[in-house]
Amino acid sequence: MIVLAGDIGGTNARLALFEVEPARAGGRPALTPLFERTTPSKSQPSLDEIAEAFLRAAEAETKGRVGKGKGIDGACLGIAGPIENNRCHATNLPWVVDGRALAARLGIPRVTLVNDFSAAALGVTAVGPSELASLGGATPVARGPIAVVGAGTGLGEAFLLWSEAGDRYEVVPSEGGHADFAPRTPLEAGLLQFLSNKYGRVSCERVLSGNGLVDIFSFLSQEPACRPLIRPETAALLTALGSGQHDAAAEISKRGLAGADPVCEMSLALFCSVMGAVAGNLGLAVLATGGVFVAGGIAPRILGYLQKGGFREAFDRKGRLHTLVERLPAFVVTHPQPGLLGAATMAAAP
Repeated sequence: MIVLAGDIGGTNARLALFEVEPARAGGRPALTPLFERTTPSKSQPSLDEIAEAFLRAAEAETKGRVGKGKGIDGACLGIAGPIENNRCHATNLPWVVDGRALAARLGIPRVTLVNDFSAAALGVTAVGPSELASLGGATPVARGPIAVVGAGTGLGEAFLLWSEAGDRYEVVPSEGGHADFAPRTPLEAGLLQFLSNKYGRVSCERVLSGNGLVDIFSFLSQEPACRPLIRPETAALLTALGSGQHDAAAEISKRGLAGADPVCEMSLALFCSVMGAVAGNLGLAVLATGGVFVAGGIAPRILGYLQKGGFREAFDRKGRLHTLVERLPAFVVTHPQPGLLGAATMAAAP
């Protein structure tokens, strides 16, 4: 069996073909990658064009074994946005994706659309221990509830609950990244006001995303207490932000991790603290004894800072229930493509 898996985000569209071997009882199917390609999402006007180009390349790579209209038994595409009736209005792209129409265009028996973080959440159960970095807590409870959160272009959230009938984890999708941002400190209250002036309503995603990190940096750069810390290179970065520098979040992360710029370092610290608070809230919401997993594109790149302690301190600070939350295990997912693993698993399901 050969399946097409996709992880379609606001920045990149990742597509891959996997050969699937049937799962043993209580396990996951074995996935062997055949071909994979990443395309900038905004380089094409629609996902249809990206998928067709991918299948043309796959046909050449596999010498005609797999291509448009042949060799693929099913597909599952994880897309950043809510799914209704196998259609999705992408959250961070000007796309409407229809699974049935896409299946007909590509010549694939079925194309199932799922929320991208539903796929990533299921993929978390398929990664090995070497692809997880601990952020504290106790040992995960087998079959315990799992929460997954991840920041990238946006903020994704999902949950996994064990199904005794299915003998496997089932995904509970969520759009909780768009829930209201709740400040916990005077500094965060100032950040909320800054973002409210810019956007109106402020969701958690406005803080915990690539653009969110840039906004945190801009906010701190305007704070009176931070102005003495602004160096010439900080001012240069602020000027670059005004000109729309594409990799601003990566540059802030790089400088913050290196300790080369105090404002960048403070931006990372605030970002990680808010991430810890949100992750702890998710763990508390479902009593995630199976673990709280931080996925997404940003966390692996700032792993050293997440492990410094600010994340876990905010994660655990839950008042009278802190002793309960302190036991919940938390991890950063370092596997580069958990979303593809999850989507392939879904595509292989009966």
